[in-house]
Amino acid sequence: MRPWICLAAAAVIAAGVAAAGTAAAAGTPAFKRGATLVEFFQFPATTGDGDAKSYADPAYPQARAALTLFDFDELHRIGFDHMRVPLDMGPLMQGDERQRRKILDDLLAVIAAIHRHGLNVLVTLFPPSLHHELPETYLDGLDGPKFRIYAAMVERVAAALASVNTGVVALEPMNEPQSKCRVRFGTDWTAYQEVMVERIRGIAPNLPLFLTGGCWSNIEGIVVLDTDLLRDRRNFVSVHFYYPFLFTHQGATWTMPYLAGTIGVPFPASAGSLDDTLSLTRARFRTVTLAPGVDRQAAEAKAESEIRRYFQEAQGPAQIGQWMNQVADWQARQRVDSDRIVFTEFGAMKQTIEGVEIDRASRARWLRDTSAAIESHGWGWTAFVLRDDPFGLYVRESDRDPDPRLMRALRLDVPETAAKSGPRAGLPDGPAR
Repeated sequence: MRPWICLAAAAVIAAGVAAAGTAAAAGTPAFKRGATLVEFFQFPATTGDGDAKSYADPAYPQARAALTLFDFDELHRIGFDHMRVPLDMGPLMQGDERQRRKILDDLLAVIAAIHRHGLNVLVTLFPPSLHHELPETYLDGLDGPKFRIYAAMVERVAAALASVNTGVVALEPMNEPQSKCRVRFGTDWTAYQEVMVERIRGIAPNLPLFLTGGCWSNIEGIVVLDTDLLRDRRNFVSVHFYYPFLFTHQGATWTMPYLAGTIGVPFPASAGSLDDTLSLTRARFRTVTLAPGVDRQAAEAKAESEIRRYFQEAQGPAQIGQWMNQVADWQARQRVDSDRIVFTEFGAMKQTIEGVEIDRASRARWLRDTSAAIESHGWGWTAFVLRDDPFGLYVRESDRDPDPRLMRALRLDVPETAAKSGPRAGLPDGPAR
């Protein structure tokens, strides 16, 4: 980025932060800079395999112990103001009353512990995925049996959160609810959301709630949201951002098959070369394990096509800015205040070759440019995720503190000396040759 552009961006960011400070002083809870913690209630313990797979009892045996993994005082000191705590709803929906009470007691204990360090908390509810169900499995009609049990447990969580008096806690009723931006034939996610918000307000009238849209909560789903709920200042808007997807999800084995073998994509495109990226990707496809039934040759051809398009389009900060402008246009139409829009997920996977991370510099640039673009509009962000790989912001999961270089990319208050002398400081900055 050219120096004059950096100076202009800094001025815009400063103005946005000042505006956010005014809003916070007026009573809006602060969700400006945060991170997601998956160590508590994201991955329930299970027993058995296949159709016999079920939740263990207890489902979250290490929830309270996981608090020792983090130095919350230091995280608050460097500039984080909130933590996002995902909760898989499966054990609540399938457990008995004793198990439910245990989970909610542990959830409240974790929230109180985080609050003691001056951090707000966003609890995001994840539909069960024990047998690889999609979230929309539980959107089976407003009177559907699956939605009824899910909504009942959402109310149970909301009632528990309403009792919290140790600090600010907010609730997001469903993570990435549906794949389509709008359901044209059937019931759209927004109808389910309105029902849950109405029920929650009867139990917890002052609980901050996070609304979201379809398309996995991505921008395409947000910009078609049109509801009176947006005018209620108790409600925030949750946005997810993973663009350019080829960069953020290179190496991902759970999404499109071609990404499993994609490696060496730089950010921005101008920071690397097409030939280097194609060479690394061809080498990866010779050894990568693909999902059963995937045509290796077709996947590699798709990867090469996407890589060539990435470089041809010169993907970089300009495209990120274009995505953000779509949200800004929607915000103006819907008259939503900036302090109530939070990018509750944004992140990029580590690139590794034989277990060694490469091109950390590209990841740092993407985090810097994306968070700066978000802040330039006065919105908040929550990095995905803080610690857990492959999206984690730690060099190693066993480290005590996050990677200083990535923290500085997010403009958090980590001294320059820490960034230079951090763990494994000699990692290569560019794609492996």
